[in-house]
Amino acid sequence: MKLEKRRYDDVVILKFTGEFDAFNLPTFSQKIDAMIEAGDRQLVLDLHALKFINSAALGYLIKTNKRIREIGGEMLLARPSRFIQKTLVTLGLDGVFTAYQSVEDAIMHFKKGEQIGKIDLDSSDFDESLTGSVPILFREEGKAHDQDPNQVGRIVTLYDDGLLFRYEPTPKPGHKDPIDAALMTGSKWKVKFRQPFAIKDHYFEMSGTVTQVTRLGAAEGQDGVVTVRIRYDRIKDEDRKHLQQFVRDLESWKTEVK
Repeated sequence: MKLEKRRYDDVVILKFTGEFDAFNLPTFSQKIDAMIEAGDRQLVLDLHALKFINSAALGYLIKTNKRIREIGGEMLLARPSRFIQKTLVTLGLDGVFTAYQSVEDAIMHFKKGEQIGKIDLDSSDFDESLTGSVPILFREEGKAHDQDPNQVGRIVTLYDDGLLFRYEPTPKPGHKDPIDAALMTGSKWKVKFRQPFAIKDHYFEMSGTVTQVTRLGAAEGQDGVVTVRIRYDRIKDEDRKHLQQFVRDLESWKTEVK
């Protein structure tokens, strides 16, 4: 993820580009926490170029939003991407943040309607350039597929009975991706992943059944991306305990805003 920072008087504008997940959360949280400790109370998060956010990062933003309000400040969203909008609605969090269609409108909120003109959003210094992902390895279940190579997706969020991940097919020219074609409701898959955020470095390996497949397109800005919901079929007691703890953490993030 690339994070750019600029100021308009006492308003801090943070522009996100790429994917905000568990691997770049520690560095990001340290930076925004440091800004708040230094006295920044008016934040605008420019999210039009943010393609992905996972539950850990979203939970951190919810907690930070509450913290800033408690000390007399406010954190606003500006031009959230379609993915961010859908994620907030899906999790029932669309009423948590105040969002504006432009950065200028968000700044005007802080400036009580003062006309500020057009702001240059195309150039600034980088506070951080980070890369990372929370991968999930998956392959179709069954003896016929035991020697198949694992495919790599990326976790969107976890539930106590399943998970949601996304996959970006890379078919050869003129050929349909065989994995994309096999990802259909009712198909069974083996999944492996290491969860490093709500729980620390717990390794999961389990089987599950696909319950929902959504194929995104150009309208969402993610042409060719597939999101897949899987319900666990077999899961170890230890794994279930860790997943239930994660879900409790997620619910606690939601109650932070009440």
